[in-house]
Amino acid sequence: MAWKIAIMAERCTGCRICQLICSWANKKSFQPLNAYLQVQSEEEKEVIFAISFDQNCKKCGLCASYCASGALVKEREVS
Repeated sequence: MAWKIAIMAERCTGCRICQLICSWANKKSFQPLNAYLQVQSEEEKEVIFAISFDQNCKKCGLCASYCASGALVKEREVS
């Protein structure tokens, strides 16, 4: 099932567990740079971390399932 992933960047702690689980699920390596999403520091702005997905994201929802801070939330896709 494909999910819509809601991003609440203000909740992000920068742990990058989402990137680790994504890289493992898709590339079988714990390498954040291989993930289909990126967490970037935005220290000069109000939101400390920015989260973005690339075009390869399969919307499997694993990143949100493992997000302890609630920065990523799975929502059902409405057809």
